Amino acid sequence: MKAREKAFAFGLILCALLLAYSYAYLDAILAVLSETVLGAVGVSASYLEANSNLGYTCSAAILSLFYFWLWKRIKRGYPEKNATLAFRPFGGAFRMLLIGLGAGGVSLLWLNFAEAIQNSIPALQSSYDTFNSEMGAFEQGDYIWMLLTVSVIGPLVEELLFRGLVFHLFERSFKSERAAIILSALLFGIWHEIFVQSVYTFMIGLILGYLYAKTRKIIWPFLVHLVNNFSGTLPPGFDGEFANLLVNLASLICIPVLFILLWRMEKNTKQIEKTLP
Repeated sequence: MKAREKAFAFGLILCALLLAYSYAYLDAILAVLSETVLGAVGVSASYLEANSNLGYTCSAAILSLFYFWLWKRIKRGYPEKNATLAFRPFGGAFRMLLIGLGAGGVSLLWLNFAEAIQNSIPALQSSYDTFNSEMGAFEQGDYIWMLLTVSVIGPLVEELLFRGLVFHLFERSFKSERAAIILSALLFGIWHEIFVQSVYTFMIGLILGYLYAKTRKIIWPFLVHLVNNFSGTLPPGFDGEFANLLVNLASLICIPVLFILLWRMEKNTKQIEKTLP
């Protein structure tokens, strides 16, 4: 690789890192600005204080538009690889539901394992406690804002950032689809900062990156991300012990389904790749 190409590749990597780690700061700044604007148009300070997710919902919506525009700009003029998987709308959505539940099952197994061994590893216990505290903070205020922040607009902006922008920058830098899948998943996990959460978000990131790489459509990893997050943020009246037990059971049952679906996708992908020039 020539020096100029190496410098260009290194610049793309830096851009990916900058985009990933600027997100939290941009999100916080835009959330504060959104709350200021909402307060100016008549939303009470007490309501905004009790519903901090409202500001972050607005922030995520703004960043979604910005990242979508930037993603399209980055893809312009770049010969993207052809998709090797295609899904029909309803059949694809059903597969993503099963994959999302299966991914949630993998996360559940890891969290249960971490909980079981945390007492013997102080650092893990601290991480687990921080994770629970952070998750509890999202449950404050009206459910609609938590739903939008955690399960809808939040996953959308994260997919545009990590499977859109970061994935493409890594793919162009390393000239490797596999490297882009692994590195974007690794950065996705590290970006969550809390070790307990980073482990399962890395694993889920591998699945999301694979789906994007093979379909070249952001909608499929977004749906998986949505299902995975929604399964942990059930609406009031449906988030009791019995409902959570059913969701956890469905998630565990879908773990083998997840691997079967991924195996079949990879098998179909290899067959299609043989026919490509």
